[in-house]
Amino acid sequence: MRKIHVAALAATVTAVLAPAAAQAAPARSTEMLGTYGFGRAAVIGDAGAAAGLWRSPTVRSGFAGDDLTVTFTPRTTPRSSEKLVYTAAFNEVADAQAECRQVGADGVARRVWVSFRCQTGFAPSYTLYVR
Repeated sequence: MRKIHVAALAATVTAVLAPAAAQAAPARSTEMLGTYGFGRAAVIGDAGAAAGLWRSPTVRSGFAGDDLTVTFTPRTTPRSSEKLVYTAAFNEVADAQAECRQVGADGVARRVWVSFRCQTGFAPSYTLYVR
């Protein structure tokens, strides 16, 4: 008889907690990250996918540049360590620092990451790190 009560209690707890656990898991979101220079959105999209920050990057060309849309899980807390997203080199983009700051700020605004920093490298290149 006692085994029946324990089993019933376990089933009740599981039934009550299962919906809460499902609700606690953040849902994936598909949003436009931003508009970047022609050809740059594809580079940024592929780099972010390789870093595991999003999946399914899609690029659509417009008048002002290329729009990058990504599917990601929104973040409200920072990662425990920084993640390298990509490096923009001086020979790939006119203003690597501005692009790094724009991508970083776009990611924060859409909650792809919580914070970012752009680190300068050799021959004015900038690497985007996120948390």
